[in-house]
Amino acid sequence: MKTYDVTMRFQFPAWDEKEGITYYDIRAASKSQAIKYARSRGFDDGHTGQGKGRTTFTAKEQHTN
Repeated sequence: MKTYDVTMRFQFPAWDEKEGITYYDIRAASKSQAIKYARSRGFDDGHTGQGKGRTTFTAKEQHTN
C-alpha cells in the first residue's frame, strides 16, 4: 500500500474550485485505485454533479524522506 494525494479538477469550476479539490493521504495499492477512492469521496461530499463539465483526477504518490 502507498499513500497518494489526489486532485480533482473541473472543466467549469466554481470560483472556489479554480485550483481543484485535493484529497490527501489516500491509502491505495495503485494510482488508479487512489483515483477510484477519491472519485467516491467527491461524490459523497457533493462535489460532482451537473454543470461542472468533465472532471479530471491526478494522483501523486507521497514520498517520505
